Amino acid sequence: MSKAGMMNTVAVGIAVQSDWENRQFSSSLSLNVRRLFEFLLQFESATRSKLAVLNEKLSVLERKLEFLEAQFSTAVNPS
Repeated sequence: MSKAGMMNTVAVGIAVQSDWENRQFSSSLSLNVRRLFEFLLQFESATRSKLAVLNEKLSVLERKLEFLEAQFSTAVNPS
């Protein structure tokens, strides 16, 4: 094989290696973006659930407070 042919083969080998590394990087990046997206979906779902529970507890406390305020109001001003 001539020196030019060997250099061409080396250049092709380097190009193939570079292409392989780029594909690995792209694949890794894609996988990590997918994992991040799945985490965010799970986080959003869990957060919505926890906020719904807190909202219900707050509503119960507000109703109890209104009830106590009404009882206190009638106890202080029994008209």
